[in-house]
Amino acid sequence: MEGLLYHLYTGNYDFTPKPDKAQRELEQKLFTEWDRVQEKLGLEFVNRMFQLEAEREDIREFLAFREGFRLGIRLTLEGVTPA
Repeated sequence: MEGLLYHLYTGNYDFTPKPDKAQRELEQKLFTEWDRVQEKLGLEFVNRMFQLEAEREDIREFLAFREGFRLGIRLTLEGVTPA
């Protein structure tokens, strides 16, 4: 099967934007700072912080996806509804 809907259904559609140069540089700076935190507070603390951040980011990404989907539906309905 082909088509966008099928790829969304199967989870084979990657809508994640690729990081640009500025984002990659910022990530590197953050990793450097996390290394410094790890030196002071330990690996267990850093791992827990990453785990919590990942959980928060998963929720944030889903909410953004849901809002984008809703926007698409609303725009579609507006486009087919008589003025």
